[in-house]
Amino acid sequence: MSKEEVLAAFELDIQRVAPRMSESTTEDIIKTAKKLIIKDRDGVIEALRYWLRFRDDRHPLTAVYIIADVYIPELKPDLERLREEIESGKEVFHSSYNCWVEKALKNVNEKPK
Repeated sequence: MSKEEVLAAFELDIQRVAPRMSESTTEDIIKTAKKLIIKDRDGVIEALRYWLRFRDDRHPLTAVYIIADVYIPELKPDLERLREEIESGKEVFHSSYNCWVEKALKNVNEKPK
């Protein structure tokens, strides 16, 4: 799988559950990420890195939720950069997003159990 294939799988989750609440969509994407990371860790990492670079209120936060739930220490520098951007107030993100970024950073700093 490639980054594009992982993004396509995430998009299928979004389209399939669009009528439902966004929280359910995120849960489905997390489930998909957990399955795909076993098959193609690099593809999932690159897909999430791509989403973290978006400057909207959906893609980066969904990526942060996934990272908070799935152990992906490779994305620690990306999370730290996002935290700095949020703290600077120069980006579109509300400062409350930092609690999720901190949760994801805590996860990547701890080894899975």
